[in-house]
This record gives sequence, C-alpha cells and structure tokens, in this order.
Amino acid sequence: MQTKQTKHVKGHEKRRYGRLSRTFAVDLYPLSFSGGRDKAATARCYDISEGGFSLESPKSFQQGTHLQARIHIPMLNRFAPGFFKVYENDAEQYFTAIVEIVWCEPKGGHYLVGARYVNVDESQARALAGLINKAFQSEGRKS
Repeated sequence: MQTKQTKHVKGHEKRRYGRLSRTFAVDLYPLSFSGGRDKAATARCYDISEGGFSLESPKSFQQGTHLQARIHIPMLNRFAPGFFKVYENDAEQYFTAIVEIVWCEPKGGHYLVGARYVNVDESQARALAGLINKAFQSEGRKS
C-alpha cells in the first residue's frame, strides 16, 4: 500500500486518497518486545483512506511515533480475497497496520491525530480499498 501524500495547491490541501467519513473503534499498541503485554490506547477513527486515518484520542502522541493500529471495520472481509469473506463474521473483522503519527493537536480535553500507514498486509490493503470504493460508489462520488 502506498503512503498518503498531500500537496498544497494555492493554499488548499489536495490529498492523494479520498477520505471516507466513518467512525470505527481503534486500538493503538506501542511497538515493543514485551510480547503483547503493553496496554492499548483506545481511540475513535473518524475518517479513513487508503493512505491513513484521522482519529480522536484521550492520549497525546509524539509526531513520528510508530504504532500498531487495529481498527474494527465491520464487513471488511467481504472485500478480501479468498475464503475469509465467507467464513469470518462481521464482529471479528480488523484492519491491522503499522502507522506513523503525522500530526497531533489538542482539542477540548482530547487530541485529534493523523496517522499514515507504513506497513500493511497487501490483502488487507485491497480489502480496505474495495470497501472505500464501494462506499464512494454508494454515495455517488469518486475516491
């Protein structure tokens, strides 16, 4: 999966990927060798794209920090290749990626955070792209 790139055009930001405004639960884990004993920071994704996502978090994150993100996206596996789309239920579908924190801003007792993907399994990347494109088609817009 390619990373999100932004370009500034005459004072306006132009994103490489369209943003899908949906709310999903996100667990963010520090990258460490503790064997999974680190507690996750729980946040709420409020938009997602093929290159990254934005979230609202009670916790601040340092720009440049790498984390493992686990986003609960119901129906994600319907867009995955292979047998997973048939045998997994909607309750247990997660998009997992290594992300880099791009920005973090305080807002009213919590933080708005932007993250870009730095490593994603290719089949999950295709599933996310399919889900986003299908949602955009349903809304009558391009991704």
